[in-house]
Formats: sequence, structure tokens, C-alpha cells
Amino acid sequence: MMDMFIELSYPIEEKMMTYPDNPPTRFEVVDRIEQGDIANTTMIHHFSHTGTHVDAPYHFCKDGWTLDEIPLEYFIFDHPVIVNREKAPMELFTLEDLKGVDLTGADLLMFRSGFSRFRIEDPATYRFLFPGISPELARFLREEVPSLRAIMLDFLSADPIVSGAKEGYPAHRWLLSKKFSRKRPIIIFEDVNLEPIVERKIKRVIALPVRFKGLDGGPVSVLAEVE
Repeated sequence: MMDMFIELSYPIEEKMMTYPDNPPTRFEVVDRIEQGDIANTTMIHHFSHTGTHVDAPYHFCKDGWTLDEIPLEYFIFDHPVIVNREKAPMELFTLEDLKGVDLTGADLLMFRSGFSRFRIEDPATYRFLFPGISPELARFLREEVPSLRAIMLDFLSADPIVSGAKEGYPAHRWLLSKKFSRKRPIIIFEDVNLEPIVERKIKRVIALPVRFKGLDGGPVSVLAEVE
């Protein structure tokens, strides 16, 4: 059987799921052939952290890499590892979830909570009650897993909405900020559809953003090569 690629990013569309209070995506018609124009063209209004996207270090570090400064190897992963643990609303991934997971050489950890089912079944739960990454786990990944370059989440944000705001978004800062660690940053891919790769052997993951210069993050197309 030949290897194949599976798309893990959600299409960008109007009225798509957003983090609470973030502005909606909007497509503004500029030219249309049916209106007598020579071509179809569109203005895209899209928040940098809506849909399947990457958090650049600059998102939580004033002198961290911007989106265009992230080295290309941060977007191509030859040793992806999935952490498959069902999570309840607002439940954190912790160090306990890494038991039995071989981190040797891992360059990408894909945290599959099963929460993506709420995207259709219960959008309010998906939008407001998503899980997160514990500060202790984020610190461990940054400090103790030297091969790791990124994590990938099947929910909206690395920090739950309530505790994140209350505690100053510690998972984000442990992974991205120079103030929390002088070791290489770990970038964060959020709102990724990991369901198609459950029980599949993943050979490689490619997650390429649009390289907006000077920005804190942006939309990403994620492809997994599987056997």
C-alpha cells in the first residue's frame, strides 16, 4: 500500500469557530465575473489566531521570533508522536499523560483529546470549555525534551479560557517566552483536526503557515503522511 497524505487543518470560511471575543472571518467581494469584471477577486479579513493556526514566539514574547523568522525545520516533522488521551471539558494534559509515550527523538507532540467532536455536536462547549496544557507539562517539554520543536492541539488554545486568563497564560509562556526559559521555543499549533490519524502510523507531518512578515501567528495548512 502506498503512503498517503491526510489534511488535518480546517478550511477557512466565514462564520467559522473563533476563540471567544475574537473578530469573525469575513470575505469581501472585490471583483466578480458575473458582475462584468474580468476576474474573481476577494479581500480576506481573518484574525491571526482563528482556525488551524500557529502561535509564533512573538505571540507571548516581545523579542521572540515573528512568523516569518521561525526556521523552516519548525514546520516539517520527521518524528511526530501522538499523545492520545480523552479529556473532559477544561481538563488539562499533565505529565501523567506522557507515561508510556516514547519521546526519544520526538520533534512534534500531537495532543489528541477527542474534543474535536464538540466542534459539530456542541460548538459552545468546544469554544468555551476546551482543555489545556498544564504549566508543569509545558515546562517539562521546553526544558527536558531537547528534540521537540512544536506541539499540536485538537482544541482552541494551550491554556483553558478561565484559568489561562487568571494565571497569565502559563502554558503559552513556558513554551514561547524567553523570560520563562532560555532554551529554544516550542511553537504551538492550535485547532487541528487529529481524528483522521488516530490508529494510523504517522511518518511525517508538514504544517506550513502563510509567512506574514512581523506577525504573531497565522493560518496553517497541516498535512500528515501516513502508511
